[in-house]
Amino acid sequence: MADLVPQPFGHLLRRMAAELAKGACFDLPERSFHRGPVGLDLGVVFHGERAANALGPAAGPQSQLAQNLVLGYLGGGRVFELKTVQVKDRLEIPRPCIDAANVGYNVEWSQELSLPESRAEYVKAWALVHALRQADLGLGLAGPGGDLLFDLSVGYDDAGVRSPTVRAFLDAMLDARADLDALFEEWPRDLLAWRPERSAVPDRVSSNVTLSTFHGCPAEDIERICEHLLGEVGTHVVVKLNPTVLGYDEVCGLLNDRIGYTEVRPHRDSFLADKLGLGEAVDLVRRVGAVARRHSRHFGVKLTNTLVVENHRGVFRADQKQMYLSGPPLHPVAVELARKLRDAVGSELPVSFSGGVDARNFADCVAAGFVPVTTCTDLLKPGGYGRLPKYLEHLAERMRASGAANVEDFILAEAGKVPFTPSVAKRSRGARDSARAERNGDSAQAERSGASARAGRNADSARAAHQNLAAYARKVLDDARYRAERNRAVPRRVGTRLWLFDCLSCDKCVPVCPNDANFTLEVPAELRGEVRLPDLVVRGGLLAEEGERVFALADGHQLATYAGFCNECGNCDTFCPEDGGPYLIKPHFFGDARLAEKSGRDGFAVERDGSTDVIVGHHLGHWLRLELDRARSLARYDDGQAVVELAFPIFRRLSATVKPGATEGHAVRLDWARALAALLCGAFADGAASPVSAPFLEARPPPPRPG
Repeated sequence: MADLVPQPFGHLLRRMAAELAKGACFDLPERSFHRGPVGLDLGVVFHGERAANALGPAAGPQSQLAQNLVLGYLGGGRVFELKTVQVKDRLEIPRPCIDAANVGYNVEWSQELSLPESRAEYVKAWALVHALRQADLGLGLAGPGGDLLFDLSVGYDDAGVRSPTVRAFLDAMLDARADLDALFEEWPRDLLAWRPERSAVPDRVSSNVTLSTFHGCPAEDIERICEHLLGEVGTHVVVKLNPTVLGYDEVCGLLNDRIGYTEVRPHRDSFLADKLGLGEAVDLVRRVGAVARRHSRHFGVKLTNTLVVENHRGVFRADQKQMYLSGPPLHPVAVELARKLRDAVGSELPVSFSGGVDARNFADCVAAGFVPVTTCTDLLKPGGYGRLPKYLEHLAERMRASGAANVEDFILAEAGKVPFTPSVAKRSRGARDSARAERNGDSAQAERSGASARAGRNADSARAAHQNLAAYARKVLDDARYRAERNRAVPRRVGTRLWLFDCLSCDKCVPVCPNDANFTLEVPAELRGEVRLPDLVVRGGLLAEEGERVFALADGHQLATYAGFCNECGNCDTFCPEDGGPYLIKPHFFGDARLAEKSGRDGFAVERDGSTDVIVGHHLGHWLRLELDRARSLARYDDGQAVVELAFPIFRRLSATVKPGATEGHAVRLDWARALAALLCGAFADGAASPVSAPFLEARPPPPRPG
């Protein structure tokens, strides 16, 4: 089962509250939460609105489920490019779909949820983040430091964007009042302490759209879509331009010759299909910019998530002739495209940037005036969302070293001393005139003069950013860390194979999952170790003991996968030191028995009713059920052909009943019953908070605010 199944809002909130009480959230430890630099303002402006910093996840696997966005927020992201949606919202995506061993490749090019599901997830995330902000938790989430923006990503052609379903999605993001009101009405009664004031959660989830224009969308269609979004829908617009704008020969020259990725072949047909060279892109940007100004909207460009290349790695299915490159080699290509566009259009062209962004180059991207600066491939590496705080820490270090207290001063400082120009003179004159007007009580003149001063400073900042970009573009092509020889190492394997239980327990599969699908179980001590259990064989309507099996559980710390969050992308297999793939081998849990039955694959669901816990599901083609009565220390195991009652946890048989029609010679596997008990008790262990236990967790209030 590779279809994502989002969890209800109440389950996510219940789990979030329980985990925060013990110093984590959605498996991200509190030590990886971003708390903000003291004495520095990392704030930026995007489409006329403030964000507390320029960082966030790019449209991709980290920005489609509600818990993804909460994790990005706790890591420090404040501008979220939500995963691209389109009218075709039921796609068959090959599995695996991500290969991020060093360079990033993927074959996943649009949302894996329906449009209504995407709408619901973004609204849920909006509410959860605002619940975190109100709870404060000493993380600097409330007040100006918590300003955040959601940026919608929409594709791929004019007809699709104008369709009623996409328009309904956009309208709901512009005004989510009805969705938020319904969510507040359904807020779990025992978790009202987490409910923010309704007025503190803006009805507008987003008024920003980044238009994804891959897959040969003609230039005239791009322009029509922009006019529709800016004029009819009423959003600000960013147009995503791809490396194809540079042309096939230049991209090959940069990628193959300059930085040495001779094995990577850009997909020539995609360059021909996109039909948008640099000159056409510049003309398009100028024309759409004029449309935006006419509608009093903001407009910019996005550079760039991916580059289409030929499939040469053997990770994806052989019938996938192309894949999308990201990560280190994309960075210098995207920077060069940004430089050329700024040179052609002008210093003040707003650029949203993604392409090989990581903690070490984030500050350079901010110095180039890019807003936002989003990342994807780097978050697929060990540490996952916990890698985000380093981006902001490195920026803060650079700002302190330059003596800058805010981003604008940092941009100016990185450019060196700004020459005396008419804009500087205008800024100085405006500041003097504003002060004089204030002293004379002329507030209108003071505002006009202040605006003049701000315009002068903004122009200076834009020119400084352009200067920084030009210098960075020269530097990055010679930076050894983007060269092929530095990016060919792969994660080490140890030569052993995974099985259902017990592994190296390195837990690498947990943070590298972009959807938080992998989680840990702590199996109680009484179910660990080695035990010999008889097979009970159906003989003449009775059960006879014939032979025995050994069930061994060496470690109480086990790993499992929540199927509803797992799209079988394969990223956990990339970083697992053992062979087999956690997403394929480790125990799978479903949200309920119906989903477990429907899946047709091995996996289980759990239930809790008072003192009785139940686990049901498939194992090797058999439908199994184990019921544990904790009050009576009794287990009842049903494998479809017989029911056995066992003293728990010693697994001594108390009674057995063969069902009518049971197959003669069928063996009732008590080692399987023991395995089910381990999973069930691990899921409901004291303090356990996972996607599996979420519906059954006790309500926890927000932790006390510091001070």
